[in-house]
Amino acid sequence: MSVSRVQAATIVIVAALFCGRLMAEPYAFISNQLDNNVSVVDTATNTVVKTVAVTGKPVGVAVNEQNQQVYISTPEGHGFAVLDMAKLEVARWVAASNGALGIASDRLGQRVFVADWYENTVAVFNTRNFKLIATIAVGKSPSGMVVSPDNRWLYVANRMDDTVSQIDLRQLTIRNTTKVGAHPFGLVLDAKGEKLYTANVESDDVTVLSLTNNRLKRLATVKVQSRPYAGALALNDTRLFITNQDESTVSVIDTDTLQEIAVIEVGEKPEGISTHPDDRHVYFANWMDNNVSVIDAKTLQVVATIATGEGSRAFGQFIAK
Repeated sequence: MSVSRVQAATIVIVAALFCGRLMAEPYAFISNQLDNNVSVVDTATNTVVKTVAVTGKPVGVAVNEQNQQVYISTPEGHGFAVLDMAKLEVARWVAASNGALGIASDRLGQRVFVADWYENTVAVFNTRNFKLIATIAVGKSPSGMVVSPDNRWLYVANRMDDTVSQIDLRQLTIRNTTKVGAHPFGLVLDAKGEKLYTANVESDDVTVLSLTNNRLKRLATVKVQSRPYAGALALNDTRLFITNQDESTVSVIDTDTLQEIAVIEVGEKPEGISTHPDDRHVYFANWMDNNVSVIDAKTLQVVATIATGEGSRAFGQFIAK
């Protein structure tokens, strides 16, 4: 059957619209703990396009691009919410444990990991039916987590133990545990999976670790400002940005020299931080100012401020890559 010119033109237009939708700027999902909701920010316009109610004091955020889902940990809800990225609404809620805090998705979109602050465990769920696969004992008060690019390792910051657990995702067992600074909370891993950075809240520094022979080893310690909380990499992993809660600043670290090269004033009590897929713009949530600020990693200037909700925390990877 032949296709008319009108039909052909229609196909081209629909295809263009479809491709444009796929290539649209991603959303940033900001958990507002005190408001019991999540602000959905369109990063193309840096505006909130929807506010989604999520009860249970939402904190942690993890984006699963493969399944078009976002997971939001709810410590007082003892589990996590599953948001549908297309509909921008809660699709279901999953019971996990008493102190669900840190949350992360694996690189294949098949599993979600939930760190329990009180039980000192990481729960592993499959993302097909959200059944519990395993519960892994880690250190005291696990918080930030990150999965290696090859989907082999899960790293967990154990705040009260001053350690990082390295979990083998093939066996779901601990590979090793490494001492870092005082009270690690947020974790950052480079694109190659070779360097891991921990934001150490009580020692006001960042521990730099390398993966050598499938085991973490300490490389260096970089001093930053008061109470570093979390971090993100930008500009092809050459710049590391760390939120300093008590200073209301962001530290910028040169990852080659491992020196703090700039301190940027931002909103009050910055916490969660994530990098846009353009690898240039870094978004971070200001807890006390109830907003999100955006830093240009090249100019080191704040280029946008977005009103969100009360107690904006956004702990984890809150922008789709």
